[in-house]
Amino acid sequence: MELRLQKEGVKLNLLVSVNKKELDKYLEFTDSFIIGLKDYSINYYEFNIKEIKELLKKYDINLFVAINKNIFNKDLELLEKYLIDLSNLDIKGVLFYDLSIVSLVNKNNLNLPLIYHQTHMVTNYNICEFYKELGCNCAFLSTEITCDEMKEISSKTSLKLMTYFIGHPIISHSKRKLISNYYKHIGNINDKEVSVIHEKNKDTKYYIIENDKGTNILTYDILNGTKAFCLLKNKIEYGILDNNLIEDDIFIKVLSLYKDNLELKISDTELINSINKLIGEYDGFFFKETIYKVK
Repeated sequence: MELRLQKEGVKLNLLVSVNKKELDKYLEFTDSFIIGLKDYSINYYEFNIKEIKELLKKYDINLFVAINKNIFNKDLELLEKYLIDLSNLDIKGVLFYDLSIVSLVNKNNLNLPLIYHQTHMVTNYNICEFYKELGCNCAFLSTEITCDEMKEISSKTSLKLMTYFIGHPIISHSKRKLISNYYKHIGNINDKEVSVIHEKNKDTKYYIIENDKGTNILTYDILNGTKAFCLLKNKIEYGILDNNLIEDDIFIKVLSLYKDNLELKISDTELINSINKLIGEYDGFFFKETIYKVK
């Protein structure tokens, strides 16, 4: 039976993915943040358990913790301990990639809200409902689906939803050290923390970042999902703004404008025009289909 669970009237929360340990600059605009768990996250600023405790002690915030790497057998014992530690803290949700997280939470009967976060996989409402049955209460929507598809998912699932509106979305992750291997092959050394690669025979560029967990490739242009935000803000519970690789003063202006719009201080048109001037008009796949059905 098809679900029809319209979510009109949902209050959207601005959820900031941070790139620093001090949150003071952001607290005027939001009280909700995503961080990564050290050694267990991909493309998030990482905190260890002690630092997470200190963060919650220092700030009165809604904190979401990403544990979104592939989990191996050697990781399980320590991961189980960390999940138990997190369950004893006031955590608003754990964003997970690997299903071992669900198993460990259920095994230990932990009170941890689970958010399904396989970067490109949450593309329809059936997936959301399946993961609801596994115990999840929220899903992170793929950045490769359209605004209309997000509206449909919202109307047909009872799960809370997150989606990404501002930032440099991750396109792919490899456990391989792609940059190191390349420079080793050509007999050179690369000491840049962040590099830029160009797609062959195109003008398209990407950021490429290597760390101890492998290599991340991100969009070069800043994703500006403001038009989609205006269409989805009464259907999506959490709108993510990610300041990784964005100048802090620009990010604060973006965050301030989004808050003003939610508080009805500026119109949707004013918001869209202002953000376009700040970061450009690249809107990813919000209004561009990536999957086509044969008719």
